[in-house]
Amino acid sequence: MQNITRIYALSKRNVILRYKNSLVGFFWGFFKPLLYLLIFIIIFKQNSGIPHYILFVTSGLILWFFFSNVTGQSVGSVVGSSGLLKALNIPAYFFPLSETLSELFNLVLTIIVFLIIMNWGGLVYSPRLLLIVPCIILFAVFALGLNLLLCSVNVFFRDIGIIWGTIQPALFFLTPIGYPESNIAPHYRIFMKCNPIYYFIKLGRGIFYDTTPPSMHLWMECIIIAVGMYIIGQFVFNRLKNQFISAI
Repeated sequence: MQNITRIYALSKRNVILRYKNSLVGFFWGFFKPLLYLLIFIIIFKQNSGIPHYILFVTSGLILWFFFSNVTGQSVGSVVGSSGLLKALNIPAYFFPLSETLSELFNLVLTIIVFLIIMNWGGLVYSPRLLLIVPCIILFAVFALGLNLLLCSVNVFFRDIGIIWGTIQPALFFLTPIGYPESNIAPHYRIFMKCNPIYYFIKLGRGIFYDTTPPSMHLWMECIIIAVGMYIIGQFVFNRLKNQFISAI
């Protein structure tokens, strides 16, 4: 019970600090996706041939920015909380976990707004939309596993945050968010499919946008990727966590 209270307190702190002294608070989270949406509309919409293009793009952007924000904030979560880690008996695991939970809270709020306003963009209300809950859970498990890996290695090699900030834009453009998969030449699609984010974006889009629900094969791919990433992240984190205080 004490651990749950600590995780809740850290997650709440993250949300409060993120929007402290902000004029519009949570709604800042919409401006960046909106800017990207406008860019995609200007560059890709005319030649995309995609019906309900705004819904197509937005359904990918909301999941992408959850991933981008949570990994960007978590990579330095242990180093940035070194004072708390040294002064209080708080497990280091709580810091990347609380970052993931606080960003997950933002994602839930974003999806609620998305569901309300995207009806005019072509979103069809149906029980299938409930599938977004297990989709979010899988994506959060994957993100947490990656966060554990990044933040633990970042304690020893501070360049990890810079490297990750460099890799993210490449992952973004390798993910078919503003364009259909068919735009990529067949011999280059292997690079797209090596990007794990591709599968979660495809899963979310299958729920929000496509006329048919995601296949069981796609669900299994996402489950394997999420669980596999979490196992790897947890393993690396557990191997390194005892050296965190001395390395910070």
